[in-house]
Amino acid sequence: MPEALAGLSTVRALDHHDDRRRMNQIRAASYLHVFDLFETCLADAARAHAVRDVDARDTLVPLLRLDSFDHTELFRTFQSAFQQSFPVVPKLAERPADLDEILRDAVPLSLLIVALHLKLVTQQHYLACVRGDESLEPSFVRVLKEHWAMECGRTRSPSSALAIQQALGAALPGRVPAALRDYRRIMFTTDDVLRRQSELDVETLEATRGARLSAADRSSVVDAQFAAFRKTFITYGIVNAAFVYAMRSLGPTAPAMLAGVVSALSSR
Repeated sequence: MPEALAGLSTVRALDHHDDRRRMNQIRAASYLHVFDLFETCLADAARAHAVRDVDARDTLVPLLRLDSFDHTELFRTFQSAFQQSFPVVPKLAERPADLDEILRDAVPLSLLIVALHLKLVTQQHYLACVRGDESLEPSFVRVLKEHWAMECGRTRSPSSALAIQQALGAALPGRVPAALRDYRRIMFTTDDVLRRQSELDVETLEATRGARLSAADRSSVVDAQFAAFRKTFITYGIVNAAFVYAMRSLGPTAPAMLAGVVSALSSR
């Protein structure tokens, strides 16, 4: 996994034995697992909204195609191969009930915002962090390349980032405040999921070592994992230029709200 996503180079607690390489491998597996969780939860929530509300169905058209987030097989094939070759079974977060609940209760427009966030994150991860790096595991690069192609490569697809941007641009102004509020709540819940997975990643590392880290070392590794996860899944999306541009189409309060999310998360 590239250092831009892994964020492990400065963690001195990983200087011993083969810990840094193992942690990088663990992080690659959990990265795909977390992406799968987020996309699955979002897709299921969009379908549930569409079933119970005709207006929601109209809003969520870009997310209701079967291929909108159809990456489960792509991710899980890699995860299966990883588990067969790794010395222990990685500990992965269960489907987050708290995220399911908040997506279920969120207004439909906020789901479009989250979907655009995830699609642009996918693009940035591959184009800025992975493409052209020959030091990376080829199978991991292939998965991220295919994920990027599915999400952003077919610009004319009805489920593309462009289609979502157009739908956001057509949103009724009266629906925007609630959508921004719920997007913020979803990001905070996402942050909680990332914290839980960070702790599980360190448990997996300890299992590969056959020994626990010291309390101080464990804390530093968890903190580094969590910071990297937050940057990878939340910050990269919020500061993405295309995302900021799309948010401006929702009105003058949106950019300030984005800055507020980043600031609030950093103080947690």
